[in-house]
Amino acid sequence: MQNKHMGLLLVLASVVLVDVAQLFLKYGMNQVGNLDFSQGIFSLFLFIFSNVYVLIGVVLFASSSIGWLLALSKVPLSFAYPIVSLGYVFVSFSSWFFFHESISGLRILGLGIIIGGVLLLSRT
Repeated sequence: MQNKHMGLLLVLASVVLVDVAQLFLKYGMNQVGNLDFSQGIFSLFLFIFSNVYVLIGVVLFASSSIGWLLALSKVPLSFAYPIVSLGYVFVSFSSWFFFHESISGLRILGLGIIIGGVLLLSRT
């Protein structure tokens, strides 16, 4: 049982890290602006990755991957993977809060269904 609790914490930590990474990437890309592919892929790559927020996002993604691997060593994939869906909920509300993106009533209903589905799957 201890192993499953640790696995659950690692899964949740991995999900939070990847979601926070998404927020940093979005913030960084808002600063970078529209991309112009005519300048060449290497120049574009350097331009994107010169933004500190994009770099932080990439580091958080890597950290999330390490946490995910640790979690999978402790719990079944069929238990861990549905929890990743909670990222939709976290990112939707975080995007609303930080980036003033809209959340319709239908989207809120869908997010509620996701939460309910994850709760049901976690009980099996």
